[in-house]
Amino acid sequence: MNEFMLIYKGGDPDWMANTTEQDMAKSMEKWGLWMTQLEATQQLVSGGSPLDYSGKRLSNDKVETDIAAAEFKELVSGYSIIRANNINDATTLAKSCPIFDYPGVEVEIRQIMCTDNS
Repeated sequence: MNEFMLIYKGGDPDWMANTTEQDMAKSMEKWGLWMTQLEATQQLVSGGSPLDYSGKRLSNDKVETDIAAAEFKELVSGYSIIRANNINDATTLAKSCPIFDYPGVEVEIRQIMCTDNS
């Protein structure tokens, strides 16, 4: 099996601050169930973590800019790492991700290159 990174983009940067405890609990339950299902089939490498919407970006010439100025739909908001046979299977798994419960999100699926030299 190959490893793939699911890169979560976009979303509402104020969701965590504005959501109710009940909605937060429902969301975490859905994420927990999704990850448990992936673990049961040995397809979860890392559940990953959400990322803060603020940060810095350095260009090749080391010019620093604030990424909060970028459009939210372009910002990486989190990630997970899964196992799948190929990109099509990884895409199918990604379609069941609870990230799609939130408006304005997309998922980029990228294969992790194997660098095993053994």
